[in-house]
Amino acid sequence: MKERSGRRKWAFWLFICFLAAITIIPSAVLLRALQSYYDFLTGAAPSTIHPVQVKFLDRRGDFRSAPAEDLRFVEFHLRAPKAKAVDLIGDFNAWKAGTLALSRAAGGTWEIMLPLPAGSYHYLFLVDGQAQTDPSARAETAPDGKTVSLRTAR
Repeated sequence: MKERSGRRKWAFWLFICFLAAITIIPSAVLLRALQSYYDFLTGAAPSTIHPVQVKFLDRRGDFRSAPAEDLRFVEFHLRAPKAKAVDLIGDFNAWKAGTLALSRAAGGTWEIMLPLPAGSYHYLFLVDGQAQTDPSARAETAPDGKTVSLRTAR
């Protein structure tokens, strides 16, 4: 009798282990697949992360990029010792504020160096949000009637 009950216990526990295996293993696989799908949807999966490429439009708004050897480094600088922030807007960034911030240099001067293709560019400085022409450059009246600075990259 003892031998029979021992076999029954062994068969019972074997059956319980079999049920647990067929329930837990597919559940773990399913949970892993669901987590992978959720990561894919939310952009957290490493396979969905792509490197960012920044491309500037040239001043005419077309998508042709100038060859690297045709670029000139043009320095823009403004003396504004009491300014908190200075931005540069112009033909080269489609007059969008906040895309080209100048960095503060010694003596209250703000500066930035841009690689630009050869040509003439209209631009303004935004000193704490207020548009200002460059005192060291030639001023021109734009077609829309506002006064802008003109810089030529050669």
